[in-house]
Amino acid sequence: MKTTRAVIVFIACVLLTACASADVKRTMEAAEEELKTSGETTMLFHSVLYYPAEISLNFPGFIVGIEKSPVELVSGPDDVKTADIEGSGLDADNYRRKLLDKKVLYISHIVENARKPYGFGNCAHYNIYYRERTDSPLPSIDFCTNSKHEMISPQEAFTKSWSALDILKREMNEKLASGGYTHVMVIVMGWNTDQEEAVRNYNSLVKNIKHASADHEFNPLFIGVTWPSLWESAWFDPIIKGASFTTKANDADEVGFSWLGAILHYSLSNLSKKIPIVVIGHSFGGRATSVASCVGPAISKDGSPMERNRIDLLISLQGAYSINRFNNDKGIVKMKYPDQCSSATHIALTSSEFDTAMDSGFWSKMVGNDKVFKEYCSGNTRENKENFECVIASSSGSLSLDRDQKKQFIYINSDELIRYNAYLSGGGAHSDIYRKETGKMLWDIISERTKIH
Repeated sequence: MKTTRAVIVFIACVLLTACASADVKRTMEAAEEELKTSGETTMLFHSVLYYPAEISLNFPGFIVGIEKSPVELVSGPDDVKTADIEGSGLDADNYRRKLLDKKVLYISHIVENARKPYGFGNCAHYNIYYRERTDSPLPSIDFCTNSKHEMISPQEAFTKSWSALDILKREMNEKLASGGYTHVMVIVMGWNTDQEEAVRNYNSLVKNIKHASADHEFNPLFIGVTWPSLWESAWFDPIIKGASFTTKANDADEVGFSWLGAILHYSLSNLSKKIPIVVIGHSFGGRATSVASCVGPAISKDGSPMERNRIDLLISLQGAYSINRFNNDKGIVKMKYPDQCSSATHIALTSSEFDTAMDSGFWSKMVGNDKVFKEYCSGNTRENKENFECVIASSSGSLSLDRDQKKQFIYINSDELIRYNAYLSGGGAHSDIYRKETGKMLWDIISERTKIH
């Protein structure tokens, strides 16, 4: 009996970790604790810094991490400057209040993937988690040879994000100068997508587009942007995920009119004069990319509005935002896209009747909802005929696009294409965008609506 009790006590001790003899920490945990990003959820948005070779693009490109920390920890009273964006429905004070709601976004890392065997050459151009320490190993990722080992204090996180954008701008211009690239491509994923999953999704999307391009020239200079799309709680997980919808919708907007907008219109400024810029977002990623492309950054270094860059092609795959944002005189949405998003030359939107996630947004005319497609594209009720080309995607991903009248908007009925439940995903067919057939559709749009300068 005593032996049995001893075994039970030992097992309970192990299971409850009550007998732990040491407090074992991660290599970056000290910096994570300073930034309040050490939680089980928050640490998932800088995982590439722990596994730079394993969580990696399988083609050359950059991964930019946007994270969120308490305002008072990562910024000073005068650090966050916002500007009025004419025609957006919000002024500078609105944007500032939205950004400074307890936590504020900042750029935490920029990683370059070199696509060398075994992940050699993957490195960081910017890493807010770097600390010069002697009592523990340095983080797994090395700095790139042309970027300095800079230790950044948490209080500088917001202001130093502008330095991060300068580094990205430098790298993009240097890469383009070397030649061989056909497009700049920026992709952002949606709700409940941690960084590891986002990188896997980037690999799927770009591989399938490349496969569809066949013998045609397609070699993108790539940027994948990740953002804190998960709520910080493991309790009652399904309930928490559902309750986080509105919060993460607002966060996606903030990502768009802050650092993602600054990437598109500051780090990539003037690049559209040399090479087509293609921006792709899925779900809330479509929300963030549309805000970033159409509104641009409300943040600025001096409080003055930033000139918007030209985006050659904006693609929203099952976009989780209201189509009324494109119509300044319709609906009750607060945020509007100035002049029907005049900064984007072409805009492609997909919808599907098999996307049950878009049915949940009954209070809003979600872009990805098949009923909204029918409202805009059916018979005599069709709206905005002068700007919308309505097409149907086949099960193989083929599109019949008008090659002569290239309207600004392509609205795509994807019922035959986006119809299956994607691996480990919810929302019906909401995430069915990673098959080769979708790559075919994306390539049809890219090849027809962008021009290599």
